Amino acid sequence: MDIRSRLNSEFSRQKICEKTTQDAVLKRYTRIAEGYAEVENVLAVLSDLHTNKSYVVPGKFSNIIDIDRKNCPGYIPSIWEDDIFKAIHPDDLENKMLHELLFFHYINRLPKSRKFNQCLMQRLRMRSRNGEWVDTLHRLYYIPAKDERTVQFALCLYGGMNFNMSRESIVMDTMTGQIMELPLSSGVKILSPQETAVLKLIEEGNRSKGIADILGISLHTVSRHRQNIIAKLKVRNSAEACKVARSLNIL
Repeated sequence: MDIRSRLNSEFSRQKICEKTTQDAVLKRYTRIAEGYAEVENVLAVLSDLHTNKSYVVPGKFSNIIDIDRKNCPGYIPSIWEDDIFKAIHPDDLENKMLHELLFFHYINRLPKSRKFNQCLMQRLRMRSRNGEWVDTLHRLYYIPAKDERTVQFALCLYGGMNFNMSRESIVMDTMTGQIMELPLSSGVKILSPQETAVLKLIEEGNRSKGIADILGISLHTVSRHRQNIIAKLKVRNSAEACKVARSLNIL
């Protein structure tokens, strides 16, 4: 399972308590996306995770990068803007999605009062119309549903890199201005220390009974940890869990 599939799984497993009034809410946030595109000249993408649709607003920055503007304005039947992704450097696209997954886990660990005050900022390279790579600032905001717990919208903004950003990815608290790095090691927090220990032993080829003996826990506890690992990483089996954990720097 690739990172994109895991993000889809994470979004779909959210427990939505109440359906929102779609038209009113969607209009509100599409106006916000349009405002960003007009004022900051960014390419704005508002994705509704509940309906699996996106609204693309091509600000002036879209004139610079190598995308088909005819296919950009308006709604698309997916939360993944593939036409835009084609313009992102392949190495940066993989890191973009990985950090978005980590960012999703990060905000879900925060208290309700801080959860949606966060912005993920990433440095990307996007291909220009003349074939050169353009330094691009990508910003991601997760926007809550009516229950103020789950994420309904993702607002992505692509624009020119207008300041010196030495790190690939940072998270900014928009209330306090505090900035922190979101390293790949953040993925460790997805699993508990004992789940991580179990997964390491699985990767080494140990069976459940051997893991129980090594860690001094019951066979039932090992089975429970296996189930939790598979559920948290949204994979089908232990082999996939080890592969995913490697990509998230858990192992």
